[in-house]
Amino acid sequence: MRLSLADIFSILNAVFGFLGLCFEDVNISSRFVLLSAVMDGLDGFVAKRKGSSRFGRELDSLADFLSFGILPSFIVFKLGYTYASIPLLLTSMLRLARFNVLEMEDFLGLPTLASALIVTSFVRLGIGYVDVLSVVLSALMISNFRYFKPKNKIVLMTVGFLILASIIYDFTLYILLILLFTYVISPPFKVKL
Repeated sequence: MRLSLADIFSILNAVFGFLGLCFEDVNISSRFVLLSAVMDGLDGFVAKRKGSSRFGRELDSLADFLSFGILPSFIVFKLGYTYASIPLLLTSMLRLARFNVLEMEDFLGLPTLASALIVTSFVRLGIGYVDVLSVVLSALMISNFRYFKPKNKIVLMTVGFLILASIIYDFTLYILLILLFTYVISPPFKVKL
């Protein structure tokens, strides 16, 4: 088995996702979602420049399911919202399975990464309504809304910087949430960045 450099970042994504499951404190677990998001971004960046292995796409999706499906669902479960955690888990799985079989320029349904970042940001900031939010995001993940794949380097670097900063600083989560909610409502406006 030959692993590419991009695959190593996918593996690190999964490792951080697993470590997030090991902590009782949901705030610490939420930070591991951010660490996984950084690894996922590096995986995509490296794969575009250096290529990936034959199973890189599947490996990436498995890591994403752990970090952006199972971990956020488990955090919602730990908050006492079992009824909201199960749809979040299942729709994350369905969303990623659909992604693997479709060849599209855009995303069909809200990406699991966006959903995970929104849920865990709400948890860290103590905003509340995490259960309602989880159900709404679950529906969006399996919707037929087309979400653009960001390609603008400045936008990607800005989001990456915000994710990194949010590992330490809570206030940057507010800026990240503004960008994420703008993305959530973007399909009708056919925005491309």
